[in-house]
Amino acid sequence: MPAMSVDEGGLLGDLPRQRPGTRSAKRGERPRPKAPPPLASPPRTAGDAATEPLRLAVGAAEAGLRVASRITGELIRRLPRP
Repeated sequence: MPAMSVDEGGLLGDLPRQRPGTRSAKRGERPRPKAPPPLASPPRTAGDAATEPLRLAVGAAEAGLRVASRITGELIRRLPRP
C-alpha cells in the first residue's frame, strides 16, 4: 500500500475548503422571489361563531361513527360461517 503524501491533506484532502451552502464567488447573486401576500380571511359574524362548536361536535360524532362502523365490519368478517 503506497504511503500518502503530506500535501494531500489526509483523508479529507479532496473536500472543498468552504462551508457547505455558501455560494461561490463565480455565481451571480440571484434575486429571491417575493412571498405572496397573505390572504385576508372574511370577517366572522355572530352566526359563524355560534355554529362553530356545533360543527366540531358533528365532526367528532361522524368520526366516532366511522370507527364504530369499521370495528363492526371487522367483527362480522371474523365470525365463523356455518
